[in-house]
Amino acid sequence: MLPPMAGPAPDPDPTTPRSSPLPVAAWVLYDLANTVYIATVTFVFTPFAKQEIGGLTGHGVTNFLSMVAAAFLVPFLGALCDTTSHTNRYLRTATLLCIVALAGWALDFGSLWLLGCFLVANLTYNVALLFYNALLPAVAPPDRIGRVSGLGVGLGYLGTILVLVLLITVDLDARAFFVLSAGLFLALALPCLWLVHDRRRPPQPAAEAGSTFASANRRLLATLRELPRHRALMWFLVGNFCLVDVLNTAVLYFADFTVAVFRAQAEAGQLSLLGATFGADNDLAGFKGVTGLCLNVLALVYGVTIGAWTDRAPLAVMRASAVALLLALIGGAVFGGHSALGYLLTLVALGAFGLTGIWTAGRKIVVLLAPPDQVGRFFGLYGITVKLSVVGSVVYGVVSDAWGSKPAMLAQSAQLLLGLACLYMVRLPDRAR
Repeated sequence: MLPPMAGPAPDPDPTTPRSSPLPVAAWVLYDLANTVYIATVTFVFTPFAKQEIGGLTGHGVTNFLSMVAAAFLVPFLGALCDTTSHTNRYLRTATLLCIVALAGWALDFGSLWLLGCFLVANLTYNVALLFYNALLPAVAPPDRIGRVSGLGVGLGYLGTILVLVLLITVDLDARAFFVLSAGLFLALALPCLWLVHDRRRPPQPAAEAGSTFASANRRLLATLRELPRHRALMWFLVGNFCLVDVLNTAVLYFADFTVAVFRAQAEAGQLSLLGATFGADNDLAGFKGVTGLCLNVLALVYGVTIGAWTDRAPLAVMRASAVALLLALIGGAVFGGHSALGYLLTLVALGAFGLTGIWTAGRKIVVLLAPPDQVGRFFGLYGITVKLSVVGSVVYGVVSDAWGSKPAMLAQSAQLLLGLACLYMVRLPDRAR
């Protein structure tokens, strides 16, 4: 139901979500929509760009630049959300810019155009995530934030499943697929863009707030000055930076890694999984699709079932997810190119749990650590750790071009261990328990 234009008085507590399930469904659907973008980057754009520009270094550097730019923007934009409460308006703008840039990948104007559109799309996609996350308390009461977050993460993987099914069943070249992906992103995002609104009141009347940008900047600087007093938040941000660095790299290069490590086995006719045999070229692409589908189906199952545990013990979920992700990296290096079943049970199955748990629990922990009137600013600081977590992608691209995919994968384990150590330093406030 669309919110009324005028008439009813606001809720006594504007931060308490309405009971209608429609905003929850719309918010969850956006997670599915933006996963269409990530799946397109992972399974279509990255191999396409590697062929068009030669190698992964340019792709990795462009991803790094877009994420650094987002990291500089998101803390300010988070403070802007708290200052104006126009979070939905900003989400709408960022999402539409991302969709336009995604469609721009279909135009054949050379490598610089392709990488430029990727930079814009990736920047606006990551900025939109800040606004999307900041709307979570608007649709879920405090005791159900973990469930709603997990539902979004889990059902979001339907976006990847949809992309993989289309790749398997629809005969489209990469450029045509980019246009199709942009259309899907828009269609699935529209309910959230129109139905979910930030119902918090701005902290000051517009007449007293002065310039919106200056007010947001003052609030951001005040948050940064207070950060040393929030030791739990500081440890969490450092730990989250390390873990999401690995997540971003895994999502970006999963398809490329799978093809690289199993190519020789496929060409020898020895690649089989669950009774099916995969050869080179098209059959290898089929194997990549099967493993991708398995990963995302498992992530969906984890997401829709992990919510209750996340509400009870979000730190335990996040720590277990970090351990699972570490074991997934090791398993991918050990079984990649040797045992498809071992690869499925380690990198795919454990990796799916790591992906789902870290995203689901991370959002819950931010809401627990943030005062209700500072959710946007805290998600802005959280966004810094997410956006700056691109060191791994650059390392992976450079190491992969120089020494191969397995050393590039194993190079990600150091920051996982550091992130796990930081999580053990986090203590949630009493109100969370």
